[in-house]
Amino acid sequence: MGMKRKHTILGKPRIAYHGRIYTITEVPAHLPDGRKMTFEYVHRVPTVVILAFDAKRRLILTREYKEMRRGFVWHLPVGKIEKGHTAKAAAQKELREEAGFKAKKLWLFHQTPQHFAWPLFGFIASGLIPSRLPGDPGEDIRPVPTSLKKAEQLALTGKLDDPFLAYLVAKAAYLVRTKGWQALL
Repeated sequence: MGMKRKHTILGKPRIAYHGRIYTITEVPAHLPDGRKMTFEYVHRVPTVVILAFDAKRRLILTREYKEMRRGFVWHLPVGKIEKGHTAKAAAQKELREEAGFKAKKLWLFHQTPQHFAWPLFGFIASGLIPSRLPGDPGEDIRPVPTSLKKAEQLALTGKLDDPFLAYLVAKAAYLVRTKGWQALL
């Protein structure tokens, strides 16, 4: 008697949608029980997030207008990594566009595992020098220097409601509490 296969056989992936930020891929599949289905995968362009600290050790949060929310939300400087650019170069660019600063010191603080469909690179920036670049069309972003304690409260109470941004703020606050500012700056 033949053995039944115990794994799913995947077919050739097909791009169902490709936009500026997201790509949706459909993959036909044959399940072990004989049924057929299609898996859908959402991929997002690689993104940088910057936790920038000024000379007073305040975190530069932003208030960003979001059309879908019809209002301002708490955020961090964030943006996509353009083709041909490094994550570090993208972080400097986004920091200049969204917060108006260039960092003398910029180091990789957190990176999602490579198998994630949304590669994210979190940077710590310090030694800030005023250096604004124009932002993207339609953006309304205002930098707000904020104590790390208040930023952590915004993260923990859901006011900084992007889960990855909230995680990075909470991680930074935890490191400062347990290891001191030298862990970040």
